[in-house]
Amino acid sequence: MLSVTYFTIYDSDIMPLIKALIEIKKKFGEVIDINLISQDIMRNPEDMEQARVKAKNSKLFIIHLHGGESSFPYYEDFLKIAGDNNIDTCIFDAGYDVRPDLVKASTVTFEVYKYIFKYIIFNGEKNCYNLFLYLLNHYEIKKTVYDEPHQPPIAGIYHPRFNYLPDLKTYIKEYTDRNKPTIGVVFYQRDWVTKNLSYIDRIIEIIEKKGANVLACFQAIGMSSEDSDKDMGWFFTNYFQLDGKTVINCMLSFLVFSLCSINNGRMDSLECMERNSDENFKRSWFFRKLGVPVIKIVNTYSEYEDWKDSKQGLNPLDIIWSIALPEFDGDLITIPVCSREKSEKDLSTGLKITRFKPIPDRMEKAVDLALNWAKLSRISNDKKKVAIIFHNYPPRNDQIACAFGLDSTKSVADLLKAMKEDGYIVDDIPETGDELIDMILKRATNDQRWNSEDDILNMAVGNVPFEKCEDFFSYLPDENKKALEKDWGKSPGEVMTAKQHMIIPGIINGNVFIGLQPRRGFIEDPAKIYHDPDLSPPWQYLGYYKWIRDEFKADAVMHIGKHGSLEWLPGKAIGLSENCYPDIAILDLPNIYPYIINNPSEGTCAKRRSYACIIDHLIPVMNNADSYGHIAEIEVLLDDYYHIKTQDTKKMPHQQKAIWDKVIEAKLDTDLKVTQEQAFSNFDKFIENLHGYISEVKDTLIRDGLHILGRPPKDDSLIEMFTALTRLANGSIPSLRESITKNLCLDYEDLLANRGKFNVVLHKSNAAIIDEINAKIHEILKEYEKTAFDPDTAPEIANNFFKGEVSAIQKVLVYIGDVLKLKLSLTEEEIDICLAALSGSFVPPGPSGAPTRGCADILPSGRNFYSIDPNAVPSRAAYKVGCKLADELLARYVDEEGHFPESIGMIIWGGGVMRTKGDDIAEIFSFLGVRPVWEDKSGRVTDIEVIPLEELKRPRIDFTIREGGLRDAFPNIIFLINKAVEKVIELDEPDDMNFVRKHFKETYASCMKKKIGREESRDMASARVFGSKPGTYGAGVCDLIDSQEWETDEDLANVYVTWGAYAYSEKNYGKFIPEVFKERLKNTQVVVKNEDTREYDFLDGDDFYSYQGGMIAAVRHFSGKDPQAFSCDTSDPDRIKVRTVKEEAKHIFRARILNPKWIESMKKHGFKGAGDFSRMVDVAFGWDATANTMEDWMYEALANTYALDREMQDFFNEHNKYALHNIAERLLEAVERGMWDASEEMVDELKELMMEVEGELEAN
Repeated sequence: MLSVTYFTIYDSDIMPLIKALIEIKKKFGEVIDINLISQDIMRNPEDMEQARVKAKNSKLFIIHLHGGESSFPYYEDFLKIAGDNNIDTCIFDAGYDVRPDLVKASTVTFEVYKYIFKYIIFNGEKNCYNLFLYLLNHYEIKKTVYDEPHQPPIAGIYHPRFNYLPDLKTYIKEYTDRNKPTIGVVFYQRDWVTKNLSYIDRIIEIIEKKGANVLACFQAIGMSSEDSDKDMGWFFTNYFQLDGKTVINCMLSFLVFSLCSINNGRMDSLECMERNSDENFKRSWFFRKLGVPVIKIVNTYSEYEDWKDSKQGLNPLDIIWSIALPEFDGDLITIPVCSREKSEKDLSTGLKITRFKPIPDRMEKAVDLALNWAKLSRISNDKKKVAIIFHNYPPRNDQIACAFGLDSTKSVADLLKAMKEDGYIVDDIPETGDELIDMILKRATNDQRWNSEDDILNMAVGNVPFEKCEDFFSYLPDENKKALEKDWGKSPGEVMTAKQHMIIPGIINGNVFIGLQPRRGFIEDPAKIYHDPDLSPPWQYLGYYKWIRDEFKADAVMHIGKHGSLEWLPGKAIGLSENCYPDIAILDLPNIYPYIINNPSEGTCAKRRSYACIIDHLIPVMNNADSYGHIAEIEVLLDDYYHIKTQDTKKMPHQQKAIWDKVIEAKLDTDLKVTQEQAFSNFDKFIENLHGYISEVKDTLIRDGLHILGRPPKDDSLIEMFTALTRLANGSIPSLRESITKNLCLDYEDLLANRGKFNVVLHKSNAAIIDEINAKIHEILKEYEKTAFDPDTAPEIANNFFKGEVSAIQKVLVYIGDVLKLKLSLTEEEIDICLAALSGSFVPPGPSGAPTRGCADILPSGRNFYSIDPNAVPSRAAYKVGCKLADELLARYVDEEGHFPESIGMIIWGGGVMRTKGDDIAEIFSFLGVRPVWEDKSGRVTDIEVIPLEELKRPRIDFTIREGGLRDAFPNIIFLINKAVEKVIELDEPDDMNFVRKHFKETYASCMKKKIGREESRDMASARVFGSKPGTYGAGVCDLIDSQEWETDEDLANVYVTWGAYAYSEKNYGKFIPEVFKERLKNTQVVVKNEDTREYDFLDGDDFYSYQGGMIAAVRHFSGKDPQAFSCDTSDPDRIKVRTVKEEAKHIFRARILNPKWIESMKKHGFKGAGDFSRMVDVAFGWDATANTMEDWMYEALANTYALDREMQDFFNEHNKYALHNIAERLLEAVERGMWDASEEMVDELKELMMEVEGELEAN
């Protein structure tokens, strides 16, 4: 008998193998034994060991890899077994081309290798049968006649009614109805070859039953270099286009990976597309030419029951293969439609067959969604109905249309105008965002404080009477009905009801509904915040979207800006079921979502949990904070100081006093942490520190107002944007400011690191030199503007302004004129692409990130953004930054405390990981004293190795991560961190050099004392990554603070634990271990979160204080003392700034919050700008409530600037009185809670103001 050990992870290899083996046994008896090593075998240690033992008796090892040796974890082990036992080996990878190195690693002759390789790669029962015949001959077991390997077609059209492969022209002419939509379906050739087609037959049946044509095609493109002319573009344009015209209206894709990256059967590194939109644009041409939405449907490699019961939904392999990588192609991510089911063992062979089995309701849903996307291209715009949804959190009137960085109201006003021009029925076109808001405020809103129930009902655009609600909600699954009744009572509950009716806020404008996303529910019932992080949405939330689809009859919905609550509703993380609330809410509506380009993590969540087609928009223009007020006055005094010091020393005491008095007046002494005695003991050093601090504030990038969809920067704004985008190097393009500095023979690093230092040669401070260089950049770009930024004029301009070597300056100017000018001008397409999406067209993909962090090449906006390859985190570059982050944080702590911290609490969000490719993860590895092992070509991380203490030269630092976004997008990274922790725990090192092991032993002993089992105790003691309850999101603290239903640190800490004490690892998905979490918080000495861009800061959103501030409050409560709390600025990754959260708060106040430049830029946006002011005060309050960041002068400055200033009051009264009311209310709450010791006079003024505005609002 011939014994063969065969490794494959391809299920498609197994089925024909079994069928062929059965035929061999029928004909020849027991002549071959197959020792199969599949994914399922490898997952079971006992089965794997049995296969390993059995392998020693084999005559031949066939090893079919998938993307390299790492796909077979036992690769080296089995090569050794083969060598030790004189076993032949035949090793090959995916694709039709052989890898010479694997041929060399194989021990069979090349002639034998070719036969085995072709039989298996070509696949199918016939090839497998002949493989066995060939092997029986070769090993002289049986003399038989065998056929040569048969290569199947690499592509074809499939339909179960045909027993042949029709050509496209025949198929379209004879088997489709031009009056019906046509849905394309694309799947793998191997399933056609192996006749694993039941799931394809089923989806074809569903599409046809729903009244559409179907065009299903299989492909094996890129498998062979011999077919290099038949690439992905050839396939899609030859099988889905006829005479250059696309014959489908929408495509459903079963394909995995990024098709744009496939090259000769293998996937290229995605690094070139992660940061460069041009590279993706070049590679994805065939999808753009096809021009229809591509909906990614998933064949999950989990069994149905495992998926159904899982809160995670898809497994990590599915997430990478079927979600993250197809996003690079612009796929619209949806749901699993098939599960991988195993049969019983085949008795004749002892092997199991696996097949994809349809998940009935999911496949139906995916087809319905495809048909609705297809419908958008088949109905005229004048018949099309669109629902536009503004976000509204908190659900107050001042926060209608909240969207970070976007003037959402003006954007929608412009969108409505464009829609009308494009043939949509729109009755009223508001000229401004405020006009649109006035229309909305005349009807019912989510904020019911200001109207009677009668008025609310009369003002509602729609309603559902209570007596109709039972029937209205009959579509809900029973499981969800029970949950809603438990949380909210019988339908429709009490939220958003009036006079026995469920209320629908919004307005109808022709065929456009403009609504407000419904209330989430936590603020309505604050008690639930303390114990129900998985609270279901109120009845009205789900009813609102159903009303949009079934009563208004919307063909599509648009959510405007970052971000809403739909994508954060409870349910599976990815791969949603019919019981997941985002899936229930969005129904089968096409979801189009304009979203800021620099927030890939939360935008990705919208893509994956609400099936959104993202259309990313540009960030607001960024410019320098510059001088104003006290800072400008101090700068004048500093200039005089330098002059007096060299020219008129008698005046020095007077000048020193004048400077100090102004510093005290500006409260800068608290920023600098200096007393008068300290300042005057070395006044020159004080001046250096003061000037350096002011320069850093002035040089901070801040936003110039808000972005408006479709409006690129112009004039001075364009120059400011060019300046911001070229401040750092962009790949091979150097930094403009650094290039100019080098041309002037100055040390750029010294300028930035020692801003206050006086340059004795130039007779000015480094700060003044930086100002001059900034001014010079503006002057150069103004001159360049006169040529319309013609790159041909760059050499002349560079030489006119500078002497000597100007090649670097010239290179940046050419980049501005040749690349950035075009990229920014394409911002005009944002609204056009929104309209294209509404017409059922393909939205091209593009990268995401922070453009001003050396990532300008991710532009243009107006793309369906993607993130990064999860397996390539951290990148080599990120690892360097992460190590620097760890070193500088530890250095500051040691400098202040005199010893290393034993345990650090760290907030890590998926967005930062995506923007930086893993700075935060690398920092964790640096704390641990480990480093990643990278695969050379792909840059993917394959392992972790420990750095010896002799090399590390410090203790290994313990940590606790509170994650946000890693759980869903990067489970592989969580597993990698866990792996690193396990390695460090096992090291035989002293406790004072390995705090991870020390704390592990302490927790393990504590668990064992409580009679917890050994394995569970080990899991609990090694837990380091904590997150939200499975199926839920957020930290809860901001919800509690917004509700005003809290009193003490204990309240905040308890919510932080209730929402965040879920440990995540490869073994445990969200194990609730509150006591362990509390203990870890109690022993935390440092709390840190890194901010990788100045395009936003931590006063821009409530999540910042909810996560980091919440941890600070929890540590303070459980330990009885404040931890050191840091916000590390890595916006320039080469020049990291480590600030405490209090220092960062003051920095933001100085640079942005109190800066007239920013304030005036926001006032231009009327209602929306006012709403953002209001929310900023909420967030500042939240930071103080959790982390004590606000000093009295900061509250006083907020009051004087935003509430009590007459001009500002006039602004609010004209544009958004609700915002003024909220600001006054929040400031008074700070007084009432003892957070601000305000003067009686100021309190009275604020109370009088609030009562006055409240009266006006109630009267209106």
